[in-house]
Amino acid sequence: EEVFPEYYLIRVNEFNKIATTPLEEWISYLKDGEISEKTETPGLGEAREKLQYMKMSKEERLKYDKHLEDMMIQNDVLDTNRLEGEMEGHRRGKEEGLREGRVEGLREGREEGLREGKEKGLREGKYMVAKNMKQMGIAIDVISAVTGLSEDDVKEI
Repeated sequence: EEVFPEYYLIRVNEFNKIATTPLEEWISYLKDGEISEKTETPGLGEAREKLQYMKMSKEERLKYDKHLEDMMIQNDVLDTNRLEGEMEGHRRGKEEGLREGRVEGLREGREEGLREGKEKGLREGKYMVAKNMKQMGIAIDVISAVTGLSEDDVKEI
C-alpha cells in the first residue's frame, strides 16, 4: 500500500553507445525509433512489427489488413477441410473394419461349424457302429476298443 509511486528517469539523449543489453536496446529504440533486425529482447520484436505497420500508408495498411483477413479465412478453410477429412477417414475406416470383421466372423463361424459337424457326425457314427455291433452280439469290450466309446456308453446303447 504505497501512497507514492516510484519513478525512474532515463536520460536517452546521453545514450550514445551500441546497445548490448535488453535495457540498452530499449533505450536505443526510444531514442532513435529504430529496432535491430537481430534483436532478441523481449517485446522489441512485437514493437518492430507495430512500428512497421504504423509507418505504412493508409492504402498499404488496408492491403495488409486485407491480406491478414484472407490468411485467416484460408486457415479456417484448411482447418475445416482437415477436420472433415479426418471425420471421413474415420467413417471409412469404421466401415472397412466392420466389413472385414464380418468376413472374418463368417470364416471363423464356418470353420467352427464344420469342426462341430465333423465331431457330431463322428460321435453319431461311433454310436451307430456300436449299436450294430451290439445287435450282432459282439462283446462290449471289443465294441469299446473298436469305437473308442467307454464300456458304460456301449452298455447304455
